Amino acid sequence: MRIEPAELAFDSEGTPYSPAYGDVYHSAESGPGQARHVFVGGSDLPRRWAHERNFTILETGFGLGLNFLATWREWRADPARCERLHFVSIEKHPFERDALRTLHRRYAEFAPLAERLRQAWPPLVAGLHRLHLDGERLTLTLAFGDVALLMPRLRLRADGVYLDGFAPRCNPEMWSPQLMRQLARLARPGTSVATYSSAGAVRQGLEAAGFTLEKCSGFGRKREMLRGSYAPRRPPRSPREAVPGRTSRHAIVIGAGLAGAAISERLASRGWQIDLIERRAPPGAQTPGSYAGVFHPHISRDDCILSRATRSGFLYAVSRWPALERTGQALAWARCGVLQLGGDSDREQRMTEAIAALGYPPDYAQYVERGAAETLARCRLKSGGWWFPGAGWMRPLGLIAAQLAAAGARATRAAALTPHFGIGVHAIERNGGEWRALAADGRLIAAAPVLVLANSNDTTRLASIAQPLKNIRGQITYLPAEILTAPRVVLTGSGYVLPAAGGIVVTGSTYDRDNDDPEPQVQSHEANLLRLAQLLPHAQLALDASKLGGAVGFRCVAPDRMPLIGAMPDVDAAHTQKAALSGAQLADLPRCPGLYCASAYASRGLIWATLAGELLASLIEGEPLPLEGDLADALDPGRFVLRQARHAKL
Repeated sequence: MRIEPAELAFDSEGTPYSPAYGDVYHSAESGPGQARHVFVGGSDLPRRWAHERNFTILETGFGLGLNFLATWREWRADPARCERLHFVSIEKHPFERDALRTLHRRYAEFAPLAERLRQAWPPLVAGLHRLHLDGERLTLTLAFGDVALLMPRLRLRADGVYLDGFAPRCNPEMWSPQLMRQLARLARPGTSVATYSSAGAVRQGLEAAGFTLEKCSGFGRKREMLRGSYAPRRPPRSPREAVPGRTSRHAIVIGAGLAGAAISERLASRGWQIDLIERRAPPGAQTPGSYAGVFHPHISRDDCILSRATRSGFLYAVSRWPALERTGQALAWARCGVLQLGGDSDREQRMTEAIAALGYPPDYAQYVERGAAETLARCRLKSGGWWFPGAGWMRPLGLIAAQLAAAGARATRAAALTPHFGIGVHAIERNGGEWRALAADGRLIAAAPVLVLANSNDTTRLASIAQPLKNIRGQITYLPAEILTAPRVVLTGSGYVLPAAGGIVVTGSTYDRDNDDPEPQVQSHEANLLRLAQLLPHAQLALDASKLGGAVGFRCVAPDRMPLIGAMPDVDAAHTQKAALSGAQLADLPRCPGLYCASAYASRGLIWATLAGELLASLIEGEPLPLEGDLADALDPGRFVLRQARHAKL
């Protein structure tokens, strides 16, 4: 979906105004005053969030962000506030950062918080954008796009709802009966609702969806507003993401590569104790592309599941990595930009059409002609292509070390991270509400209520997903920097080549099926040199492949090439219930309590790992998910069991 930014305009009284909808963003008397009266006060927040661990607010219409800023300010000032506040807001036409800066100058009381918000403001592309603020105690999830499309895709349980779209007469889609039913789906008994509107149709829609309402004094010239709470006739079905009743916040993570390190860091950020088990020492020794890897999103004209998911993964990763550096962790990476070359005129035409159709902002992705591409790369090329200015390269081992160090640094009274390196897990078992990780001699390595399998292709040795995972070899080649003029940006196409770093140019990578040789092979170097010649046809290198250095890693790949991130299915229970599962959804699948998976990242470990850590931590904690529901389903480890059940193959 193309995101059209909001237009910066004001009415005759100087109040921010939307020409597209013919309505103001807030009361002429005071935007902050309206936010405090209608939403913070109308939701009775200080009383309701007092001493809670998590509290979630869902808003329709982010606008200038005043409701968010007023809520943030109230929360910060309240000594009895909840430990973690989640604020999820949907906005079809977000403002650009510069427009927000202009608007926020009008509200001096919010100045420090508004500046932090603008610093974290994401590119204006469709989907969910998760921002961590205030020492990660406050999480803002911005959902850019049409509310009718996004609301059914949200996975959360709201404690409070702010309805703040433009007036129903100006924007009826924001107040439709279908939207009210979606609000009920996302509410829990007692969820508050507050809105500036007191229109009869709004009240009728909310009451039909199960909310009880009352009229009360409005703000400014508005005589009345509505507030109320969700009181369904029947209790709603609990979301499968929620994990009620857990008191011990202790997890085992098996695998200390990209997946396990990211999960450990995200759980530790929420106060969890982690037992991290890794059969190798040091961790990550066989991470694919162990010298350097490339990170950039996928693009398709139809904005398919892969494109949307990698967009979320890419944007979340590049927002989180600098946060790691700000805590003193060292990363070896560069956002030098990535050029994905077209290679031929037909491909270039399709690339041009895709960018035009998707309408991405140029700071996310754009198409560049060959001349512009050569200027960016500072070398001769045979075609133009997609330019990702915020993409680049990263050394995965440095990222792994930084995330593990960050997890360990979060220690409180008990150690946040207990490493068990050089120890292999022979089996796992569930006993008395805990998962136990056992060594080959039967010795107990660790026990905890939650266990996360982040051990690549070894996942299915310990637990079944009803499909095998493939292990595909990849080899990269190191070239001395002095023998060629390396590009100033990452070039990708049939392979990739990185800018020179440390006197070495990295190029690759092979995709060797049925090859488990962990040592570099001459024929793989030769294949990489052929790929390099396609990317840099004018380099004319004459090299002896037998004298080149390199590295080998193994990619874990699922049958549909999407990663496995989520709660593990109980395959045995699914077999016994197979008749009932023939028309089932993922929510209906039996699951192994407390068992999760993060695996099969294939060639996109840098894209998936950080988002997967946040997704799993959110699932385990019962927090709003950082991904739309259909994307989370596409990554769900239970999808293969479900497909077999639907086709009577269980």
